[in-house]
Amino acid sequence: MYELDYTPVKLSDWNEYFVRFRETGDIRYYNEFLHFYEPVLDERARAFIRRFELEEYRAEDLKQIFSSLLWEELQTYDSEIPLLQLIRFKALNAWHEYVRVNCGNFQPDNRNQYQLLRKIARLYYQKSDGSKTVTEIITEIAAELNLTEKSVEDYITAVAGFKPKYNADFYTDDEDEEYNASAIDTVANSYTTEDWFFRLEQKEKLISTLSDLSITEQKLIESRFGICLNCLMNLPKSTMCASSMALGLTESGAEKKLKAILKKLRKALQE
Repeated sequence: MYELDYTPVKLSDWNEYFVRFRETGDIRYYNEFLHFYEPVLDERARAFIRRFELEEYRAEDLKQIFSSLLWEELQTYDSEIPLLQLIRFKALNAWHEYVRVNCGNFQPDNRNQYQLLRKIARLYYQKSDGSKTVTEIITEIAAELNLTEKSVEDYITAVAGFKPKYNADFYTDDEDEEYNASAIDTVANSYTTEDWFFRLEQKEKLISTLSDLSITEQKLIESRFGICLNCLMNLPKSTMCASSMALGLTESGAEKKLKAILKKLRKALQE
């Protein structure tokens, strides 16, 4: 699909193609990247198709989505963040949207409905071990997700229409962590590491904001959330009590300070 009429020299780093395109505006770096990356892209598309039990011919559509997103992003790319990681993340989201809109006889109205369908189906398959009736399973899922039993039943019925061959393997937890950035998510008041991970686009803004915090504030975040603010890698997490003691603060004072920090970060990320 991405053949060239000449023999290019392969660069050692994928991101170097994007850097050179940014510096020169020469489209050949975009074409050469796709030429060399195509075997990797083929395997990713095939894996996605196998997992979602799509028709084989859809691989070309998935590849076209990837290349189009890459071209669009290249037009404004001006960052030290590895672009390929960002594109993988965006492509995965776009592939899911493609499945939602184009695959199966049932089409969820929006992405939230699509994700809820997958979540309900996953729970249904996990609980279908023969020890519970369908009615009991529906009741449990409704309670877990705070939905009506009728709504859960409708979603389970819709699964068959959405993709008849879907099975438990399809609805297992996503294996897409590699597409996600090692950056902190939109700041929330729930103090979990998962709440801190977000798209690569916000990494630079976040790091800049974190660097403006005082040493005490930075240490509090690192200790409480278990995230190194220099590299954004995981560290051991401490309780609020242990974090406050280590910094010479009262527990209530540390919690108040942490809430103020989160408010500051949320404001910065929303600007």
